[in-house]
Amino acid sequence: MFGLFGKKNKEEQVKVESPEFMQLVEKWDSFLNKMETRFNESLVNAEEALFDNLVESDYDLTPTMTAWQSIKSQLMDLGNKVDTTFDEKVKPQMLNYKEHYEILDQGAKATHLREKIIFKRLDRFEVVLEGKISSRFYNHAVKFLNEDFQCTQCSAKIELKKDIFHAHYVSCEYCNTVNTFKPNDKISAIRWIVDNIAKYKVITQWDLMEQAREEFRNIRPPHEGQDSTEYTTAYKKREDTERAFWFKYFTERSEYLPDYKETIEHDMDNKMKWFYEERKRDLNY
Repeated sequence: MFGLFGKKNKEEQVKVESPEFMQLVEKWDSFLNKMETRFNESLVNAEEALFDNLVESDYDLTPTMTAWQSIKSQLMDLGNKVDTTFDEKVKPQMLNYKEHYEILDQGAKATHLREKIIFKRLDRFEVVLEGKISSRFYNHAVKFLNEDFQCTQCSAKIELKKDIFHAHYVSCEYCNTVNTFKPNDKISAIRWIVDNIAKYKVITQWDLMEQAREEFRNIRPPHEGQDSTEYTTAYKKREDTERAFWFKYFTERSEYLPDYKETIEHDMDNKMKWFYEERKRDLNY
């Protein structure tokens, strides 16, 4: 007799989801999958369109970068649309079958897609895309300048390899005459593309830095008296990966702008200053 009552109570504890609610969940999951697919396809299309734009504009960076900012804004709106859809359309329907606290996990799906997938991938995509565009422009600019730069003494063509943004001396390989290269105003004004190229070339270090930051964000700061080993270890990993990134970045940048070779350590210290200020507040050292 007691066994029968026990079985009945156990069955009563099993909560049966309504078919209508499960249909809403399936539709919601399908919508999220479609949005992620649409986002990934948009990234591929954006890269192709911007490279075409660069060529069609005769390597004028302004319209290409302007177009990218417009596309980026649209992609970010795609992420925001996920939240809006849940709040305005999905959530009201789900509340017909569940309490608010019971559908928090459904809302969390939107947050995950927006923050952890769309926005996170978009950040990395921008580093790679701007690096590729800037590299293509740089290679085109060097080729273009080399066609017109000739020795003032023997008229031989002189090849420029680095530092097309500063006036500097270049020796002729044929007659050893020292020539002065002076960049035009357009070239001088866009030396910022070197930052894009340098960041793209050290994307591996950028990935490691971002991973260390993400791991750190997932660790709760210890309360007084608690073991802080995990927290301090994560801080150290952040420091190591960020210093490695900035060292590689500034070193790569100096290959294109030699004047910065002597300031690598100084520039690193400036970039890491905010990190050490944060660590001082959190760990007091």
